[in-house]
Amino acid sequence: MSLISYLNTDSSASSTASPLVSQALRTIADKQAEIAAQEASSGKPASSVIITLAGRRIAAEEADRSKLPATLASETRTAFDADDQAAGKANSADLTALSGRALALVALDESGQFTKSEMAAAKTELRARDRQALIAQMSSTPLTAASLRDYSRQLLTTRDAMSAEERQLRDSNPALR
Repeated sequence: MSLISYLNTDSSASSTASPLVSQALRTIADKQAEIAAQEASSGKPASSVIITLAGRRIAAEEADRSKLPATLASETRTAFDADDQAAGKANSADLTALSGRALALVALDESGQFTKSEMAAAKTELRARDRQALIAQMSSTPLTAASLRDYSRQLLTTRDAMSAEERQLRDSNPALR
């Protein structure tokens, strides 16, 4: 698959990216409004620390790295159930802040705990992340042989840092390479 065809194939990832960005912006705006209300009622400045999506992903990667696969799958299932209950509907879990390992465990579903729609959503999230990384790389530098070489090296470094579950999923699914 060529680079251009890869950029043009996964339209579902780009359609999910826009609602995700909107959701993130709404969350930030809500948090800022909450901080302003807190400051107004107390008369003192409140902490205005907002953890970004990238920060939450990094924290999730660190936390999930040492967990056993069965434990991580169970914790993810519990989180999905809590999200579904809070939203009052099925398949409402937010996958954007999950670690790559947790997403791979959901997509592989070796424990049999996840639905087909959750598995598909996990794969879609991984494809969206891959696509975002590619677009960020392509837009940060001019397209040259050197930039493509650097991107290839970055992909290899990223693959080396992946968990065994992520590598297994990517090896079994050509759309996730």
